[in-house]
Amino acid sequence: MLTAADKTQSIQLATGRLDIAVDKAAWPLDSLCAFAARENPRRGFLVVSRVLGRYLPATPQMMRQSARDLAARLPDDLPGPVLVVGLAETAVCLAQTVHEEFRLATGRVDIHFLHSTRQQLDHPLLCRFEEPHSHASAHLIYRPALPEPRSLVLVDDEISTGTTLCNLAQALATAWPRIEAMAVATLTDWSAGKAWQARMPRPTCIAALLRGRMEWTQETTTVLNSAFDTAAASLGRMATHRNFGRLGLDRPVVPEPDTAVPEILGPLRIIGTGEFTYPPFLLAERLAEEGHDVVVQATGRSPALPGAAMATKLRFADNYGTGVPNYLYNADRADGRANWIAHETGAATIDPGLIAALRAELIGWTA
Repeated sequence: MLTAADKTQSIQLATGRLDIAVDKAAWPLDSLCAFAARENPRRGFLVVSRVLGRYLPATPQMMRQSARDLAARLPDDLPGPVLVVGLAETAVCLAQTVHEEFRLATGRVDIHFLHSTRQQLDHPLLCRFEEPHSHASAHLIYRPALPEPRSLVLVDDEISTGTTLCNLAQALATAWPRIEAMAVATLTDWSAGKAWQARMPRPTCIAALLRGRMEWTQETTTVLNSAFDTAAASLGRMATHRNFGRLGLDRPVVPEPDTAVPEILGPLRIIGTGEFTYPPFLLAERLAEEGHDVVVQATGRSPALPGAAMATKLRFADNYGTGVPNYLYNADRADGRANWIAHETGAATIDPGLIAALRAELIGWTA
């Protein structure tokens, strides 16, 4: 139980109250995240990262620096081979950037990458696990053509209870019983006092940019929508697929778009779609290095309520064809930015309503 002595901060949301206390921070709280109400009866709040390039616009420079600082907190002597595993959909880009930075910082070439997915592929499945509080709880992990790991680095954007990480770790330890050690890398760790590390199947250390505690008091469910049950059960199916990380990568890759990059006439927003976030981030980073004013965002399944950290909200059809509504937050055309939507599913899959709302141009990595 948090007390006044903990110097708590209370955030009132449409669905309830969030009480937080920061214990240790390498980055200030306000630089890392904000909060919003979520349309989800299992958990009515959302930690809204400022450095993920998902719900809030983020510069690629800030995204890179946060991933670099996070990777620097990982132990460099984990038994190899090491597999960095990102959790879909939110942490895919973060995890790939941590993978890249971890290899650079250590000089090791035995650090590989894989991310979970909610897409069904024609490829052997390694395991699946559940994210119990999520709007889309099932995660799939496909068997990578990589050396069997001795260590895992599990990457998510935030930890609240640790339950999802325990579920993932147990599934991977069952599939790969020779795993010896695990590490968790997260931007914000709110799990102090939750004792989830004791439930991990292997000794586990935590790297985080901020550590603290939170308590959620649900106050209403009247604002929660009825689409939750549909979203929770939904998996997509990809008939054709390029491997951007779902099947494992032995080293970082820089895939170039297959369509022409439009002319840049001013400030720009590059929007990833769902799990497809790392290649558009790399494009944004390259353009920023060339001197352009560019920010990164991404569409996603998480249904949040307008207000708090969510100033604007667009709802549209999922380009992966699941029938689950997708959302884009805080992408206000009034800010004067041109919008590019980056995708791996083909231009015809992007909802025309989203294109029209943003007057967006499309960029594809689909060949």
